[in-house]
Amino acid sequence: MDKMICAGKNYLDHAKEMQEGTPERPVLFLKPPSVLKVCEKWEQSIEMKLPNRIDEFHYECELVFQIQKQKLAAVTVGLDMTNRSLQKQAKLSGGPWTLGKVFRDAACIGPWRPLSDLDQRFEFWLNGHLKQQAHASEMRMGPEALRAYAAEYFPICDGDLLFTGTPAGVGPVQAGDQALLCLGPHRYRVAFAK
Repeated sequence: MDKMICAGKNYLDHAKEMQEGTPERPVLFLKPPSVLKVCEKWEQSIEMKLPNRIDEFHYECELVFQIQKQKLAAVTVGLDMTNRSLQKQAKLSGGPWTLGKVFRDAACIGPWRPLSDLDQRFEFWLNGHLKQQAHASEMRMGPEALRAYAAEYFPICDGDLLFTGTPAGVGPVQAGDQALLCLGPHRYRVAFAK
């Protein structure tokens, strides 16, 4: 894997909840592989460490695709974590989102599933409460169109990951919180820690 390609504002309900307007096409940004945590098996748990800052860190649950030979090859569910405090500062100054998106454990993914699982809903639960749920059909730009869009700007390498954006319901997490990520009947857990 060379990089994670991430889409912002690809669900209308999330764009509305952020109260920042909706661009004509989703926003694209990159994350390096060094910030990725991977859960190898369904029904297992991983730990994600939050940086030692007093900033506000938000979860953003998303469908994630693996790219092989310039095509979508597999799907899973993951988190694109955001330092919302730093991202807000960057947006106000017109600067890039990098400081708000790239930090220790800034993303995670679960085990891979065949593309046929794309027809299933995905969910994010935090401390036993359902916070996010959506279906790929609700995206403004579908997964294949999003891959082609990214390829207009970035070289696409085998193993690259495509994070397709988050639906409404994002919110803060703190050390001690427990999350459950689901893709249809498949699920894994994330424990947030310092």
